[in-house]
Amino acid sequence: MLCQTGSIKDLEKEGKAVETKFDGTRALIIKENGQVTIQNRDGIDYSRRLPELTGAAKIIKGDFIIDGEIIYVNPATGRVEFTPSQRRCATTDLGMIYFLKAKYPVQYAVFDILKVGSKIVVDEPYLERKELLRRLVPPRDDFVQYVPYRFDLRQAWEEVLAAGDEGLVLKDVNSRYVHRRSYTWLKLKNWREAVYDVVGYTEGKGLRSLRFGALVLAENGVYRGLVGSGPNETEMIAIWDRLQNSIQVVRPFDIGQPYTPVQSGLKVEVKFYKITEQGVMRWPVFLRVVTTSAR
Repeated sequence: MLCQTGSIKDLEKEGKAVETKFDGTRALIIKENGQVTIQNRDGIDYSRRLPELTGAAKIIKGDFIIDGEIIYVNPATGRVEFTPSQRRCATTDLGMIYFLKAKYPVQYAVFDILKVGSKIVVDEPYLERKELLRRLVPPRDDFVQYVPYRFDLRQAWEEVLAAGDEGLVLKDVNSRYVHRRSYTWLKLKNWREAVYDVVGYTEGKGLRSLRFGALVLAENGVYRGLVGSGPNETEMIAIWDRLQNSIQVVRPFDIGQPYTPVQSGLKVEVKFYKITEQGVMRWPVFLRVVTTSAR
């Protein structure tokens, strides 16, 4: 089951519960006749890649299918980081699997249940499924963590903003579990906004072959990422005209791909989901040109 995108106004709706939104890798854990399979949304088997989760699921009594997020919590900060969980799920080399297991131990934040024993429970209301899940998952488990819910939606959102957390998922208390995207589950992301310097651009391809592909952005000389989505045709033309007439300079940093460094004098405002542990934006979107200055 997948979420639709919600808005702040949805916090005022009745009949909703709210859960923490995690920045990890979505997966089902399936236990059948004592055998455990960890499977992502595309059907890829993670069981061998995540031995600590496979082992933890085997200890849970009975057969089941549960839904959750594979996450890595940095012990130094207490914050969830996406890249380590992504690396864990993508690694297939056996030696590297156990090296990364020691470096980045993951947890499974479980928020729903599809089957318990021989009974399919997808048609049970959300609150009843949560109770079944709470009974199934052992308390204080180091690897499988039950995700609780709450009803004070506005307070939960204020806490997300204050802590700089990822966001919330709002769920209809009577919702069934359906295998598609549904408005009974709404994701509310804690988007950030910032103004950065345009210090270069990548080559355009396809429909953008005559202009730029993405803008290279920096803050106080530190690379903050690329942004390509967001500008309309008029904005694209104006930005491209400015870039073409900017002075080319020595590359201030490497971004892992070719780009043309320029002294553009442009500053743009972008929104993004978070700054990663590498210091770059995740899911950036162009909002507008803020200022221009002499080149």
